[in-house]
Amino acid sequence: MSRNRIQFGGPAKRQSRQSIPDHFEADIDNLSLEGRGIARINGKTCFITGALPGERVNAQITARHKRYDEAVVEEILVASGERRQPPCEYYGRCGGCQLQHLEPKLQLEYKQNQLLDQLKRFSDIEPQQVEAALTSEEFGYRRTARIGINQRADGELLIGFRRQASNKLLDIDQCPVLDSRINALLAALRNALTGLGDIKHLTHLDIACGDETGSLTIRTTRKLNQVQSEAIVQACSEQGFQFYIENNKGQIERVSSTAVQLSYQLPAQNINLSFAPGDFLQVNASINQKMVERALEWLSPTENDRVLDLFCGLGNFTLPLATKAARVVGVEGSAEMVARARDNAELNSLSNAEFYKGDLSSDIREGYWYRESRQDGFDLVLLDPPRAGAEACVRELAGYGARAVLYISCNPAALVRDAKLLKEAGYLMTRFSVMDMFPNTAHVESMALFEC
Repeated sequence: MSRNRIQFGGPAKRQSRQSIPDHFEADIDNLSLEGRGIARINGKTCFITGALPGERVNAQITARHKRYDEAVVEEILVASGERRQPPCEYYGRCGGCQLQHLEPKLQLEYKQNQLLDQLKRFSDIEPQQVEAALTSEEFGYRRTARIGINQRADGELLIGFRRQASNKLLDIDQCPVLDSRINALLAALRNALTGLGDIKHLTHLDIACGDETGSLTIRTTRKLNQVQSEAIVQACSEQGFQFYIENNKGQIERVSSTAVQLSYQLPAQNINLSFAPGDFLQVNASINQKMVERALEWLSPTENDRVLDLFCGLGNFTLPLATKAARVVGVEGSAEMVARARDNAELNSLSNAEFYKGDLSSDIREGYWYRESRQDGFDLVLLDPPRAGAEACVRELAGYGARAVLYISCNPAALVRDAKLLKEAGYLMTRFSVMDMFPNTAHVESMALFEC
């Protein structure tokens, strides 16, 4: 026998948040850190690719989540006055850029406002002074790039970037954000490899430009045949590049017969920095120079100061600091980069710069460099961490007694977390600025000065 169901308290309440339809109309309120328009539909947040604040759009759902949904613009019903025609013919299909439909000045304004909002909301931090953003040309700025390569069944080459929201490769003739030398190399490489048989064992290209010459490193799963190798060497030589191969073990070997030193200059400090294929370089040379100059200005090292540079790389900040300070200690996780930094110190006749290898992602108190250096302390600290941030380092900085800490950030979430730790250690964020290292993309870099 079935029982009658007894309900107490009247009919069940409906949830206030309803599903967003697959196709819907939306008014855009704001722009997210990822460069997507933000709308509220039926009480639920939706991030809409291709939409700008102030616009009304028709959109289509692309992904559903518990707390938010994702969508893409199908039609713009009311356009923002800030919208422009994207200069790149591949925009909207290529996944490399996210903001070409927005005027460059406004791209930076939104990035800065979003980052300042994140600092206030999640760390309760408001910088005492927000400085002018560091900017560069919006195109032709990228001196390093990883580019995909593949081959269709009919032998046609594909060279380009991943499609938007996809792992598939989009074939491109040229990319406007790349250094013109890289575009010229890609065209020469396409011509050289066309008709030379199977190249599906080539997986990607890593390209880096120094001031005078550059490097092409091809990741391959098996050895190139002689004809293919000679064709690539010739193409590289004609464009001023050296050719390298990276095998399955991550080992990089030069193929070009003549070795030419890769390097770039920091003219204001009269510093020359050499690098090798696979080394980390700041993508935007113009912003890098301005960033180093601002770091020196904000930290203002004196001839008596001891400076600690964490995540120092090949000495990009360390050596300019060494021209001003009594002693600079650089710490880096890569043994190869430490060796390069030491060579660069010698190249620039800077004997007051020391470099140590250390794991900065875990308890730094275990490092030899920490035990050796902590006794005398440091007057100034600079951190330039990867996207994971510098949590392990920041937790120990209070013990150094540094009067100022300069934090270079490539990840807003990590900056917000680490800034809160510095605040708890007694530091105030006195100066802040964003840096447009990657114009036309949603990436935002920043620098923040903390003083106690």
